[in-house]
Amino acid sequence: MESTYRISILNNGTWTAPGPVIYSHPYGRHEPVRIAQNFFLVEAEGHRVLVDPGLDDLGSYASPQLEEEPASLESRSTVDILSDAGVRPDEIDILILTHLHFDHYVNAPLFEKARIIVNRREYEYVLLPENRRYLPRESFPRRVFAWLVDEAWERVVLVEGEGEVLPGLSVIETGGHSPGHQIVTVEIGGETVVIPGDEVYMYANLEEDIPIGYYYSFEKHVRAMDLIRDVGDHVLPAHDPLVVERYPSMRLPDASADASGR
Repeated sequence: MESTYRISILNNGTWTAPGPVIYSHPYGRHEPVRIAQNFFLVEAEGHRVLVDPGLDDLGSYASPQLEEEPASLESRSTVDILSDAGVRPDEIDILILTHLHFDHYVNAPLFEKARIIVNRREYEYVLLPENRRYLPRESFPRRVFAWLVDEAWERVVLVEGEGEVLPGLSVIETGGHSPGHQIVTVEIGGETVVIPGDEVYMYANLEEDIPIGYYYSFEKHVRAMDLIRDVGDHVLPAHDPLVVERYPSMRLPDASADASGR
């Protein structure tokens, strides 16, 4: 069946992260790295699916090295960005959370009508009291976890392994960056688009074969990188500013895109 999916690349702005988070420490890339905050709207007849909910107020998360460049820290809210795309938060019917790190979940409560697709292992990991030492409150805001088990309770869908969300749109558990991390694949016109969450931050992770620096399981992370390379005709990292250069129309299908999207 020919897919009719359309993907819009949405971007809250740019901020920074420590080099050893983005690239494995032995590779020597220790300077702060400019990163983007990308998230993705997947549309088909009768469905609006959001992959991760974006992150507002990026300047509050920036590294001190960029304090002298306030203009570079301008960011836009998820609500405003969706409005530009002609979509209200209550029109999103499915929200896929690739994982439960703050920059991929804190805006989830904006979506009051969406089914929320999250990996079971990821969900259980952040809720188990014995894991609190690995989940500092500063980086894992608890209010959204409370929301997931209260107001959003009836809309949460826990998935394990690989699962089809809609025909031609699937999640695959990878578990490298975080215990139950999942990537998203979308079939468009005979090609596979991979939204890798944080299994790769930057195209350089894939193209130069440099693992990320912040991982839960190195072995699973490396396998995830191989999987993304194997199946992805197009790859849309959440944190690489080059996404908007490789896909200047901010859409897929995109006739002006780089042939490989890598």
